[in-house]
Amino acid sequence: MSEREVRSPSDVDRSQHLAALHRAWATPLDVVTAVVGEVSTSPVVECRRIVDGEVNEVYDVTVEQGPSMIVRISHRGSEAHDREAWVLGECAARGIRAPRVHALRRVEVGNELRSVMVMEKLPGERLADLDLGEGDVRRVLEEVGAWLKQLHTIPVQGLGSLDGSGVGRFETVEEWLANITAEAKVFEDAGRAAGFEPATVRGWVREIVDAFRAAPPRMTMSHNDLLAVHVLVHEGRLSGVIDFGVVAAEPAANDFALWDFREGRRFPVEWIQAGYGDRSWFEPPNDRTYRALWLLHGLWYVRHYHVTGFPPGVEAGRDRLLRGPER
Repeated sequence: MSEREVRSPSDVDRSQHLAALHRAWATPLDVVTAVVGEVSTSPVVECRRIVDGEVNEVYDVTVEQGPSMIVRISHRGSEAHDREAWVLGECAARGIRAPRVHALRRVEVGNELRSVMVMEKLPGERLADLDLGEGDVRRVLEEVGAWLKQLHTIPVQGLGSLDGSGVGRFETVEEWLANITAEAKVFEDAGRAAGFEPATVRGWVREIVDAFRAAPPRMTMSHNDLLAVHVLVHEGRLSGVIDFGVVAAEPAANDFALWDFREGRRFPVEWIQAGYGDRSWFEPPNDRTYRALWLLHGLWYVRHYHVTGFPPGVEAGRDRLLRGPER
């Protein structure tokens, strides 16, 4: 198993975790093919289920004539798909390499209303699955940096998670920070499960809030889930980035801090920064904000796996927090 920035749970642990999630999601294939039929006149040849990720039921659909498509189904309402469709439309308008949306529908299955998104399937394989040489990895990551600089030009309003028109959940930095402090007790509970003293977690939360108050950061469009599994590589070059379901208005360094926490040992964040071209977000006096974002991602990571009942994920987050930023 290759080395990752966060010491990944074993393949068996993660497979079992994902299988348990996906067993609860089972949309009839005739529903999937019917929605595909709205955007393609060619008959469906194959509908392969992809058991990966923790949010959507996903299918790779091959039609007789024409390109393959990805179908993503949400059982948790349409909010994530609405924001994803909006930002992908913005990407298409700017020539930013990302999937195009063919259709977004609400489909009733039994007594449940599901959101179904039919998307372009980009060429290539996930960076996380490839065994590239150092030169090839560096080139791809520099291309990711240049791609990220484009993404950050998309205008957003407010702060935090975006709605389907690019407006954030919060109006002010204080509201955004209040959301963080409201999670303090859950952060402490998750930290306790990871072996951290509550005082340690409280200190981290306090430092995060103090850092943002001392120098309120500029907010930009953030992918907010930029990981090697979401970076596609075709013929040694970046073909695009996928999975925009949690895009948000966040501090400019947010995507870099998340990548550093999750991927930075195997895929150095410095190479993404080099492609981005503006290092000021990671150097004094902004380095305090960068570390605050890094800590915040660590707390959310441990919290997520504590709440969802996946101890190997909690342990991986603990180990990463103890090691500290790589950059």
